[in-house]
Amino acid sequence: MIGSIEDFLKDELEGIDLKIIKKDRDSQSKITEMLEKSLPEAELTPEILEVGEVIYIGDGICKIIGLSNARIDDVLKIKTDEGGDVLVLVLGISSDLVETVVLGDYFGVKKGNMVISTQKTLKIPAGNGVLGRVISPIGKPLDGKGVIRGSKLMEVERPAPPVYMRTPIIDQLKTGFLVVDSIIPIGRGQRELVTGDRKTGKTRLMADIICNLKGQNIYCIYVTIGGQKAKVKAFSQYLGKHGALEYTTIVMGSSDDPPSLNYLAPYAGTAIAEYFSDLGKDALVIYDDLSKHAKAYRQMSLLLKRSPGRDAYPGDIFYLHSRLLERSAKVATEFTGGSITALPLCETQNGDISEYITTNLMSITDGHIYLDSQMLHDGILPAVNSSSSVSRIGGSIQPKILRNYGSMAGSQLARYNEVKSYETMNTEITQETEKEINRGKRILEFFNQASGLNFTPTEETILLFVTCEGYIDYLALDLVAKLKIELVDFYRKKIDQFSVLTERTSTKKVDDKDLSPLKDFLVKFIAENDTPVAKSLKIEYDKVIAAQVKPTSTAPVEGAAGDDKKPESPEKKEEAKPDEAVDKSKAPEATTAPKT
Repeated sequence: MIGSIEDFLKDELEGIDLKIIKKDRDSQSKITEMLEKSLPEAELTPEILEVGEVIYIGDGICKIIGLSNARIDDVLKIKTDEGGDVLVLVLGISSDLVETVVLGDYFGVKKGNMVISTQKTLKIPAGNGVLGRVISPIGKPLDGKGVIRGSKLMEVERPAPPVYMRTPIIDQLKTGFLVVDSIIPIGRGQRELVTGDRKTGKTRLMADIICNLKGQNIYCIYVTIGGQKAKVKAFSQYLGKHGALEYTTIVMGSSDDPPSLNYLAPYAGTAIAEYFSDLGKDALVIYDDLSKHAKAYRQMSLLLKRSPGRDAYPGDIFYLHSRLLERSAKVATEFTGGSITALPLCETQNGDISEYITTNLMSITDGHIYLDSQMLHDGILPAVNSSSSVSRIGGSIQPKILRNYGSMAGSQLARYNEVKSYETMNTEITQETEKEINRGKRILEFFNQASGLNFTPTEETILLFVTCEGYIDYLALDLVAKLKIELVDFYRKKIDQFSVLTERTSTKKVDDKDLSPLKDFLVKFIAENDTPVAKSLKIEYDKVIAAQVKPTSTAPVEGAAGDDKKPESPEKKEEAKPDEAVDKSKAPEATTAPKT
């Protein structure tokens, strides 16, 4: 025993005479006691591992035998000949083998490699440490900024919140886009599909929405599925330029990755959002896009020899997306109080919204925003077709005044789409139709919004008030775009003077019939601005006011001077009614043309 202690302490106790230690029994007992405290004896317990063997590998699909206790969505480790570990995900179980997909590069996996069951599901790091980072669907860093330091490991596959934990959506997600916030409002906890043809500005709209959410205490997770790495890098740089990357995480499944990683990407992004929702915070998840996600799952299913259905998609393609989007909800305050808002993207072909995956997503989500390629060609960005878009949450989340004017703008745009073809026809149109065409053009011009232009609810209400009330129906179109900027700039400079207007247009508990604050703002804008736009607006404003006053000024006033006839009392009128009825009955019937 003493000899072993001498060997162990040879390097640590240089300079100490070991002969003295041999003679001093007390020193020996003290050293032994010290070692027992610092190096306690570990109890050796046997660790039982379930081990299998690879019998097939190809195209990212791995089939394994010998794992009788494996479960769906379990993660397995394959020991390769190079000494590394490759992770695989269980997607199918039969009586004699387990079907898995390789999470990453599968070229190192060979037939006969040993497989170890972990009895664990896939988890991904989440927390403030992943904000501002670009990560893979399995949590590996892709931006070259070092190791991901998450606060917690979240399960990639997790059940959706049950019904009793959910609560109605009452808060609006202020995107800063006039057409979205007024006509197609999105609530915190809602699922709104964004669809349209390729190159219609879907990703651009999502990038601007993320930038406009700055300062609203919302954490954003952008999931790209099958995207190009160069475009993801440009997207990340765009967010960093506008200061939005600090509250955003990018989960990238690129076109170079195997379909298994693209399949996992949206679930990994939702898991990160659930971390913030569990803390009582609000999160936004953008899936770009789920049509590529469905194609990745179709590829995996066909390689697993599963029966194809419509468009060669497997039978559970609906469940693939429903279980993903059901995880987005507004949770009641007694549980966590957080929310996850989902904006899934889907690509259409030649404007066909009846495509299989598109209709599936429409039935799952709470509305959709349709981006029209024709509007894009007309120079309108974002190219949102409000007539073909809908939000099933409705106006209950909007301020009352904004809701009313949004409804007016939507109906006037719908009417414009009906009559705009008359303008190109060589026919005469009525003055009312001309006014509808002019107003529709100016509403579209106000909806045309450049990147970086973020409107508050008050500013959106001002713009809709000026347009829907007809003050700019005959204002030159080239001045309308300038008017939009001047109105917003004037409000922001004089915001302290319009506290009543700000309060009435920002809350839902005010009278929506009192428009005096909006009228006072417009009068003050005309009076205090000397620009060509303000002068032109004053001319049009005076015409509208004159047209409103003219009918009332020409109406006859009862009992006016020079009119000796006194109004009859109600009693006399009632007495006269029977006589009038008798006289009418005695009167001869009107002559009608004889029937031929």
